[in-house]
Amino acid sequence: MTDRRYTALVLAASRGDRDPLAVAGGVSHKCFIAIAGQPMLRRVVAAVMASGRIGRTIVAIEPGSIAEARAILAPLPGAEGIDYVASRETIGASIAAVATGEMLPLVITTGDNALHTSGMIRYFCDSLDGLGEDGALGVTPARFVLEKYPEGNRAFHRFRDGDFSSCNLYALLTPRALAAPRIFNSGGQFGKKPRRLIGAFGLFAFLLYKSRLFTLRTVLRAFSRTIGLRTAPVLMPFAEGPIDVDRMVDWELADRIVAAREGEGDGHA
Repeated sequence: MTDRRYTALVLAASRGDRDPLAVAGGVSHKCFIAIAGQPMLRRVVAAVMASGRIGRTIVAIEPGSIAEARAILAPLPGAEGIDYVASRETIGASIAAVATGEMLPLVITTGDNALHTSGMIRYFCDSLDGLGEDGALGVTPARFVLEKYPEGNRAFHRFRDGDFSSCNLYALLTPRALAAPRIFNSGGQFGKKPRRLIGAFGLFAFLLYKSRLFTLRTVLRAFSRTIGLRTAPVLMPFAEGPIDVDRMVDWELADRIVAAREGEGDGHA
């Protein structure tokens, strides 16, 4: 581990219409629902801040919800140092509003990754230290997820060298990467809605991806050429990494996992 410190951006805005999980939890935002007794956003931000690799933490959320988010995060050690910014109309615009040269290197995650731990964030940042690319994304091989949580029905990206699932961990590492947020203007969630790749990377790159004839790194190189940014995958050996909370079954699974984890006294490992 080096002394390098990353800026962390946690995307916490709602997706417009009231999310069914927010309604079920009686809260305004999905990321405010309780996971094993604590708001999900608090768990995500706690993991980020406890990783030992983050120098500045920023939460992006609607202007009218900043006060509520601040109150939810207030119990965290160092909460007074968290910055809040107004989210924009798209994920890409929200990232672009923060992604300036002074914020680099920047790590991006989302407020619904309740199972991320400080160890996962630290592993991701440690892996970034040795990269020469402009950006990176964290992915977990499908076998890690399915062997441990066969009920965790993830959206897998399928390549010649295996299936992978996104961990919702991204990094912008160089000034060239500041152009990357436009990739998310189509809405992101490429695993669940792969046709959005056409708008982000073009038809040829999409067909390359859909063919399943090429390895993950080969397809990433093709994507990189399309957008003019060198991008590297970071393989995350954590079964829980890709399990975000989008559905009721995810909420129940995350609640069980965190409750068991904390029962073993391993809340941040």
